[in-house]
Amino acid sequence: MDTLLKHLTLIDGTGRKPVADAVVAIRGGKISYAGPASNWESEAGGESITLDLSGAYVLPGLIDAHVHLSGSGEADSQFYAPTGQMALKILSNAQKNLAAGITTVRDLGGWSELEFDVRRSIQRGDFAGPRMCLAGRFISITEAGADYYAGMYRVADGVDEVRKAVREQVKHGADVIKMGVTGAALVEGSAPGVTHFNSDEIQALVDEAKKFGKPVAMHAHGIDGIRKAVEAGVTTLEHGTYLYRDPGVIRLMAQRGVFLVPTLKVGWDIILAEKSNVPGWIMRKNIDSQGDATKSLKTAYEAGVRIAMGSDVGTPLNYHGENALEIHWMEQAGLSKMEALVAATSNAAKALGWDAWLGALEAGKVADLIVHEKNPLEDLRSLADQESLRFVMKDGEVVASHAGSVLPKEALAKQTLTIR
Repeated sequence: MDTLLKHLTLIDGTGRKPVADAVVAIRGGKISYAGPASNWESEAGGESITLDLSGAYVLPGLIDAHVHLSGSGEADSQFYAPTGQMALKILSNAQKNLAAGITTVRDLGGWSELEFDVRRSIQRGDFAGPRMCLAGRFISITEAGADYYAGMYRVADGVDEVRKAVREQVKHGADVIKMGVTGAALVEGSAPGVTHFNSDEIQALVDEAKKFGKPVAMHAHGIDGIRKAVEAGVTTLEHGTYLYRDPGVIRLMAQRGVFLVPTLKVGWDIILAEKSNVPGWIMRKNIDSQGDATKSLKTAYEAGVRIAMGSDVGTPLNYHGENALEIHWMEQAGLSKMEALVAATSNAAKALGWDAWLGALEAGKVADLIVHEKNPLEDLRSLADQESLRFVMKDGEVVASHAGSVLPKEALAKQTLTIR
C-alpha cells in the first residue's frame, strides 16, 4: 500500500534548503517523490494512505556511524553481561536507537558475535530494530583492553594474525573492519596518543579488508597512529583526537575522501555530569583531551574533510536514544547546523558505503524517515527530544510512534515501538 505524506516541511538530508508545503510519496518501501507539492503528480493505481503532517518537519532517518550496542552507558565502561543477558541488552539498545529516530547504526565493536544474531532476528521481522552495519570484533594488539572488553576485542599481533583476524570478522558477516591503531581513553593504563600497530600490520589489515570489499574504520587518537592509518588507506577515522597536529595529514584525508567520525558527545557527557561515579582515570583523560578533539574537528571541517556523525553511545553516561546530541556538539565545534545534519544523514550513508540507497529523501532511496514537531535547524538538540518526535518510518512502515501520535491503523507495521 502506498503512503502519501502531505503539508510538511522537507529537510531531505542533502544539504539543500528546506522545502515548505512539501510532499513525500512512498511506494514499495521506497521514496517515489520528495519535493514541493506544486510539482507533485499523483501516481495512478493502487490504494494509498494519506497523512496530513501540517506543521511537521520530515527528515531522513538518522544514521549513527559509531555505536556500541553492548554498552549501556555504564560509568566504569564495563559492558560485561552473561551471554543471554548480553543478547537481550544488545536488542534493547538497538530498539532504543530506533525509537529515537536512529534508523541505521554502525556498531564498531560488538560482543561475542551476539550482535549478528540480533541483526538476523531484526531482519527476519522477529523484532523491530534499526539497520545494523556491523564490524564484529575490535582488532587490537595484546593489551589490557582485551581483558576489560573480553567479548569485544580480537587480539592480533603480527601481519599473519592481523590477516586472520580480518578473515574471521568477514566469516561472521562483518560489513566493516575495525582496528585500534592507538591506545584508548576507556582502558585504564592505556595512553590514547601511543601507536599500537606497526605500519606493516596496519597496511596488511587494510589490504585484507579491501580484498573482501570491506571498508576500514580506524580507532586512532594520537597523530602518529592517525598518520599511519590515513597513509594505509583507511575509510573512516574514528575519534581523531590529535589530528590538528599535522595539517599534512588533514590535507591527505581531504584529498582521499577519508571521513572523520569525531565522537564528541561521550567526552561532554562525562565532563558535564553534575553527579556521577565515573572513575577518576576516565574523567581525567576526557578533561585532558576534549579541547583537542573539538579543535581537530573544526580544523578538519574547515580543510574540507568529510564528516560523519558517530556518538560512541554505550560508553560512560552516553545513553542509547540520546545519540542525536552528537549533532549539536558538532555544530558547537564549528559546523553549520545544516552541515551537522548532513553528517548524520547523507554523509553518514556515504561513510558506510550505503549512500546509493540510503541517507536522503530522494526518489529511489529507502523510505527511512523521521517526523518532528520542532524545526531542528532552530535547535539541533530537538532531534534528541522524543516529545518532538512524532513517529519513525523504516522501509516505508511506521516502526516507532509517540504515545500521543494519531496514525491510521493501516500505517502501523507489525512491530511498532511506542515512544513514551
